[in-house]
Amino acid sequence: MGLVLFILISFFLILLILFAMLILIPIVYSVEAAKEERYFLDLKISWLGNIINVQVNKEEHKKMDFFISIFGLHIPLHDRQKVQKRSKKGEVKKQERKRKKTKQELNKYFSFFQRSFLDQSFLLLKKVFRHILPNKFYLHLIYGFEDPADTGMLTGLFYLLFPNISNRDMMRIHPIFDEEHIQGELSIKGRIIIAVLIYYFLQFYFAQGVRQIIKKIRNK
Repeated sequence: MGLVLFILISFFLILLILFAMLILIPIVYSVEAAKEERYFLDLKISWLGNIINVQVNKEEHKKMDFFISIFGLHIPLHDRQKVQKRSKKGEVKKQERKRKKTKQELNKYFSFFQRSFLDQSFLLLKKVFRHILPNKFYLHLIYGFEDPADTGMLTGLFYLLFPNISNRDMMRIHPIFDEEHIQGELSIKGRIIIAVLIYYFLQFYFAQGVRQIIKKIRNK
């Protein structure tokens, strides 16, 4: 009996350690992109010390490469989804029913929302957004549109979001108002820790008034 109990406790501890590793080891992501004569995009996501890797590559005039690597074994993924032919009339009716159902569901849920619930929801989104933001960021962009007003609007948006953009080495923008032109390079690197996201969601769930609203929505 003692041996069986020891084995069960050991097995439970091993599972607990594995679970802790899964949620504490960060998911690392990076994005590399550039546009000169041609453009390319390279997206990488790695987890558990590069044991699991997801990579997406796209170059101009070439098909997108998408594969997962597990323990060094590459598994290419392709879009094999079959497109089903449907009549336009039937598709329109289905979309209308779907929109009505979605509107009814939203009205039902919004009737329960209170100011405290919305405040906690925005706080959760703010925390999650800050956590997933890249810790390394570089952008060098030369841009111009056919309409100079569009170029000015984008420039104004950059300075609105990044007030000190003129003093930032990590971001350099050069608007061109007399021709249409896009050129530049982008480099992003960051990490996501699942344990931190779980902690934020638990904070949200146990915040005042949130559980009561969720229970009401479930029982509706």
